[in-house]
Amino acid sequence: MWSTVCRHWSLAGIMLILAGCASVPPAIQPSTPEIHQQHLADLATIQQFHLKGRIGVQTDTRGFSGSTQWQHSAAQDQIALFSPLGSQVASITRTPHGVNLVTSDNKRYEATDAETLTEQNLGWRLPMSGLSDWVLGRPDKHAVDTVQWDEAGRITSLEQDGWHIEYGQYVLTDNHQLPTRITLRNASKLTLKLIVQQWQIQ
Repeated sequence: MWSTVCRHWSLAGIMLILAGCASVPPAIQPSTPEIHQQHLADLATIQQFHLKGRIGVQTDTRGFSGSTQWQHSAAQDQIALFSPLGSQVASITRTPHGVNLVTSDNKRYEATDAETLTEQNLGWRLPMSGLSDWVLGRPDKHAVDTVQWDEAGRITSLEQDGWHIEYGQYVLTDNHQLPTRITLRNASKLTLKLIVQQWQIQ
């Protein structure tokens, strides 16, 4: 299984994506808590989205780079991962009944959560339980360890559920301020970087 996925990976692509996300704007004087809460209230109205972008993943021993498409709703997630050349590496589907992963050679794997499923079959954990919130620039429903935001009330740094998330850039889309450069790190030395090239709020 690992060899099937691994042949699509490109170390050069990983480095390009990681380098492209590395720059973070200088710190700006934070806004008031009221402005921050207003921004979060706006994001709370988003229930569904579709995004396209580039993804880079790096662990101590493995890496992945390519593109991704993600369709999210409260009932279902569909994530497709593509190699740098555009061939589909894997598709991940979450429903109320569990999560399944289909590889490029049509092998199907199932688990109760995406974290276990992706670690077993891709070699790295995809934190889907919180990612649908984090990718929008908002905390998930669990307790927040630390949070920082900018003058517009947008989160620049967040620590939650064992992950440190940094936001390097935002864009105005459908009257919402949404992040386009997101970096996630955890204590297991996993770094996941996402560049959102297209947002569609539904």
